Amino acid sequence: MSSESEQSSSLVIPQKSDCMYTACFCEENIWQLAKLILDLNKSTPNMKCYVIFVSNYNKCVHLWNQNSSHNEGLVFWDYHVFLIVQHLDKTLVFDMDTRLPFPVPFAQYSKEAIREEFKESHSKRYFKVVDADVFVAQFSSDRNHMIEEGGWMSPPPPYPPILNEDKVHNLDNFISMDPSNEFGPVLTLEEFKARFS
Repeated sequence: MSSESEQSSSLVIPQKSDCMYTACFCEENIWQLAKLILDLNKSTPNMKCYVIFVSNYNKCVHLWNQNSSHNEGLVFWDYHVFLIVQHLDKTLVFDMDTRLPFPVPFAQYSKEAIREEFKESHSKRYFKVVDADVFVAQFSSDRNHMIEEGGWMSPPPPYPPILNEDKVHNLDNFISMDPSNEFGPVLTLEEFKARFS
């Protein structure tokens, strides 16, 4: 039997099947996941949790090993969102849309999902690193970005929209890769890998 201190020092990881998921709503999936992991690990010391937004000025970024592709899992997103949890000597990636394990070690995710940049400069990816507690507290989305010509581009989650105290849509501020934007530092691929490797 492990002591209470040993139990509180271990990371509590949910099963993927226990997590809320709605296709094409990665920011809300990760909001739900971040909230769950933070709640489950309130007594876990030395845990750091980050929400990662991937995008660029052209709103066209590539990732591999994504479920929605049949071509080596290569997908081009306008943006994508995943979660990184650091605890003791582990850095784990939680991506609700990947074919890789859940969670997956950062080194494997970096090698098999992020890979390298394409040669074209317009496809260069940037990574915004947001503290998970900041994201959970401040994220707000009215889901209008998923409505086109009066209809849903993809069916929305079954729960009401996630709104902060101000009830003002701010998803675009999280997606923005302008370094002067709020919520967290914007890193190049090299800087991102160096920070979490």
